Amino acid sequence: MKTSELFQRLWRKIELTTPSPLRGLRKAIWKLRGASIGSGTSLPRCTVTWPHQLKIGSDCRLGPGVFFNFSHYWVPGPSIIIGNNVFIGSGVEFNCRARIVVGDNCLIAGGCRFIDSDHGISPDVLIGDQELTCAPITIREGAWVGANAIVLKGVTIGAGAVIAAGAVVTQSAGDMEIWAGVPARKAGDRRDAGRA
Repeated sequence: MKTSELFQRLWRKIELTTPSPLRGLRKAIWKLRGASIGSGTSLPRCTVTWPHQLKIGSDCRLGPGVFFNFSHYWVPGPSIIIGNNVFIGSGVEFNCRARIVVGDNCLIAGGCRFIDSDHGISPDVLIGDQELTCAPITIREGAWVGANAIVLKGVTIGAGAVIAAGAVVTQSAGDMEIWAGVPARKAGDRRDAGRA
């Protein structure tokens, strides 16, 4: 191993294991404002509209620029619930009006969007004036949502399921299923991968 590579690896290890004072301060402020954040989870620069609506488990890794957006009036929370040992990549958005739950050990790649509400499309009323319809989103334990995927209202992604990068998920995916496309459709099953 070259000296420069060794230096970079060592530096990266120091960065990952040394607590950042700003991350600790950010975590403390969010907790004071009502967020629940487990041990071993540190917060890079992220945005949260209503911290009391956010519950993040232990040992989670978040990329910068994650947006936790509870887009409703003040109501008791939490409504955005992240399990333990979850990875959330940079630029992920949780646009919540009802409830979004991410189970333990999930991987959410960068750029994903979770949107649990939408407007009606009646031609007689301006879209912005139409009533929102909402339905919870659930991502079960061990699922992997690929980069820039969009998960819409009422969807449940099963345990161990894989959602391909760029997919638009409008219906629920079962346990261990692989979904891809726009709109997303079942493309395979992880259980079949070991049989090839």
